[in-house]
Amino acid sequence: MLNYRGFRADRLKEAMRENGATFEDICEGMRRDFYLLWVGSDINYIRGIINGKALPGILELYSICKTVGCSADYLLGLKDEMY
Repeated sequence: MLNYRGFRADRLKEAMRENGATFEDICEGMRRDFYLLWVGSDINYIRGIINGKALPGILELYSICKTVGCSADYLLGLKDEMY
């Protein structure tokens, strides 16, 4: 078992590259999943998640995993397998 190190933005970027997901896809996924209209601060928050400067909540993590196509365990550093 791996030692939990928290949310891994590097793995998010890797999953985005491998699965062809973009920043815009993640924003649209959150918009779709939560029926929210994003303003500038929300977009900066999503950028912060991708760049490792902000931590996603459970709902954001769910939406990101669904949009990017990887497991939450992978993004949280609990498993080395993306799926």
